[in-house]
Order: sequence, then C-alpha cells, then structure tokens
Amino acid sequence: MAHPHCEVEIIVRRFHEHLWLRIVVLVVLVGMATLPSSWAAAATPDSRACATAVEGHAVASAANGGARSCPAMQMRIGHSSHLLTGPWRFHVGDDMRWAAPGLDDARWETVDLTPAPGAHDSDVGLTDYVPGWRARGHGGYSGYAWYRLRIVVDVPADTPVALLAPAYVEDAYQVFWNGTLVGGIGDFAGKPPVIYSTRPQVLRLPPMAAGIHRAVIAVRVWMRPGLSRDPDAGGIHIPPTLGASGAIHAQYQLQWLQTIEGYALEVAEPLGFVLLAMLAWYFRKAIAPGRFAHWLCAALLLTAAYRLNQAAYYWTPCESFPLYYALYSALPPLGLAAWLMAWRHWYGLERWRWLTRAIGIVTLLSVVLVLTLRDATYAMVSPLWRVPLAVVLLATAVAGLRRPQPDRLLAFAVVLAVAASQFPAELSAVGVRGIWFPFGVGVSRTQYAYAAIIVGLAVLLARRIRRALADDGGAWERGAE
Repeated sequence: MAHPHCEVEIIVRRFHEHLWLRIVVLVVLVGMATLPSSWAAAATPDSRACATAVEGHAVASAANGGARSCPAMQMRIGHSSHLLTGPWRFHVGDDMRWAAPGLDDARWETVDLTPAPGAHDSDVGLTDYVPGWRARGHGGYSGYAWYRLRIVVDVPADTPVALLAPAYVEDAYQVFWNGTLVGGIGDFAGKPPVIYSTRPQVLRLPPMAAGIHRAVIAVRVWMRPGLSRDPDAGGIHIPPTLGASGAIHAQYQLQWLQTIEGYALEVAEPLGFVLLAMLAWYFRKAIAPGRFAHWLCAALLLTAAYRLNQAAYYWTPCESFPLYYALYSALPPLGLAAWLMAWRHWYGLERWRWLTRAIGIVTLLSVVLVLTLRDATYAMVSPLWRVPLAVVLLATAVAGLRRPQPDRLLAFAVVLAVAASQFPAELSAVGVRGIWFPFGVGVSRTQYAYAAIIVGLAVLLARRIRRALADDGGAWERGAE
C-alpha cells in the first residue's frame, strides 16, 4: 500500500491544523529524547498465496529461500512511503538464526498484513489495523513468533530511507534488517522479556546509495501468556512502513497524533477529579458532616491515579508492563471501596458498622487475588464479590433516594454514573456497548460515565456549599480553621 506525495502533504497539513496536539507531541518527544536509550487473511503454508498478496509488486526472491520462498515485495521509494503488507513469512517459536537474511523460510506460513479499508483497533482508533495470529490459525497461542519479509527497493539519488516501526504489536518486538538489530520495544535481555507499551518510533537503517537494494526484514515478537485476550490477538497488528525519510516522519507524527488523541481524556478527566477533590476538601465542613469529604477525596484521587496510569504507560517509556498492570489491577478495588464509603456517609448510613468491615475485608481480598491469580481465573471468581458490592452501592442510593433530602435525584444520578464506571465488565457481560468512535477516536463507556460524574458531582457540591454559606453565614469556615 503506497502513500504518494500528495497524501503526505495531507498528513502534514492535518498535523499542522491541530496546534494543541502539536504542542503535546513536541513535549512528549522532547521528554523521550532525554531518557536513556534503553527505554527507548488467514495464514496458509501454501506458497502459491504469495503470488496474489502483493497486488502486482512481486518479483523474484532476492534471498536463498529457493523456488518456493515468498517473492520479494518491490517498491520505488521516491517521495512516498509503503506499508509493508507482505506477504510475510510467519513461524511460531524462537530461534535467533531466523534473523539471518539467507534463511530458507520456504516451509513457513504466509501472512498477508493488508488492512481492510477503514480498519482500526478496538480501543484508540489506530488505523491500518490487521488481526493477529490467533485469528490466523493459532488460537490460544502465546509466546515467541517471527515474521520475515523480502523486499526489493529502488532508491533514487539523495533520498534518505527510514523504517517506521510497527505501531501496534502484542506485546514486545525486535526488528532486524539483513540480520542486524535496528530497534524494537521491550527488554529481551531476560527470560521472559520485559514488556513496555508499543509506541510510534522511527528506526534508523544503514545508508543506501542510489539504485536497487535487496533486504530481508525480520520481526521477533513476544506475547505474554496469562492475560485475557481478544480473539484476534497476537503479534503485529499495524505493519511497519518503509519510505523516504520525510514521508516516514510525517507518518510518525500522524501515529503520535492518533495515540495522543486516543488517551487525551485519560489526562483531562483525572484533572477534573483532582480539582473536585480540592474543592471537596476545602469546603469539607460545609458539604456534609462526618467523613464524607475524606472518603470522597480518596475515591476521586484513586480514580484519577488509575486513569492517569493509562496515559503514563501508553505515552511514555517510563513504565514497564508489570508496574502498569499492578496499578491497573489494584487501584480499582481500592477506588470502589472509597466510593462505597463516601456514599454511605453522604446518606448518613454509618450505623451499619458490619457493612464497613465487610467492605474492608472484601477489598483487601480482591487486591490480593487480583495480584496473585491469573487474569482469566480472577475474571471467573471476581463476580462472587463484585456483584454483591454493586448491590450494596445501588441499595445505598435507593435508601438515600427515599429520604427527604435536597438534591436526592441528582445524587442518585451521580451514584448511577459511579456504578457504570466501577462495573464495566459486568455491564459488558449483559450486552451494554463498551466503546464508540466519534471523529475516529475511541471513547469508552467508562469515560462517558466519568464525564457524567464530574459534571453531576460539581453541581451537587456547589449546591450544597451555597446552601451552607447561606444558612451558616461563614460559621463553617471558622470551624474549619
């Protein structure tokens, strides 16, 4: 798939039209540059599939793969970039000799990585998405796998060439150019490799003089076992791109724009939670008696930390997957407990002390189990206590709704939004849609719920504060001092 010069101009123009995103991209890229470099169609074994997958770009093989080897993908660089759709050779397992350009890969499977028109991933909205190896005959497989592609490149004079790394890989990868490691994401020094999030990056290639060049690109992939995965999981989901340096950097900027747009709400909504926590703490004497403000601030800050963890992991190379997953797993049970306690104090139901102890025990148990059990096992057993906690939250809201309190309907609506944000798996299990893509950017059901919480809670607190100021004439402020 080629992107001619006019398409590059469109990409660059789109980038320049988003001034605020350009600023964010610049900050992210400058920050990354200052960090250590160490951070830095179904498969078929029939080689006849190779002849139809290149759409007229197939030529004789340049490596020693024999007559049955996949033909090379031919391209002329010019001012364009080429999505390396293949056909690729694919093999599960791991052997460092598979990086060698002269390897005979004739018996490997062939994989066409051509994306369907308008295809994007199911989370952020990254374009050029293709299904992984589990949808190509390797369902349930996790571990190492290799992709290999032979290319023939016609490089014009004075045209530097660059390789845009695959923008979405599960979960870590290394890229080899003619047997030489040119980059990747993940630490492969140990067994198993340490995973970091896949982010856009440009890989430097050996200098190429004008003329015809033959090369073999090999991609070594590792997918971590033990996690719940989509049916199309595994390996490369967005193929690499080869082309002129200017076109590659334009594509690189566009991928960063898509990545930042996809997680922008993970920063904006936590900021709203933090501001609400500051408001609630400063006016804690006016909002409600008891410890409602304490628990509300804890719930808001824990939820903000959980969402910010998403952006920190996917935007930066600072956080490894083990740390990300520990925070991703432990923060939601703690946040749910804080929300439960906050609404109990809001409605004046503190006298149920046994329920407080039960919430504490269940929360401690859930944190321990989510950090020790495999993901699939925890998903099976967690409804045993998560469903009762959902019942407790809704029962608390119903009990409060029956009391003649001001703004009880608004408070009830906020509790429902909290429930929608805290029980996403349960809502998905009953068929509630989990994500939408307005303007091509993924916005999840939970993010809509968070927006409703921010707006509803801001109005609720503001009305309570205004009434306290009118009734007490500032006495609450003297008490706070």
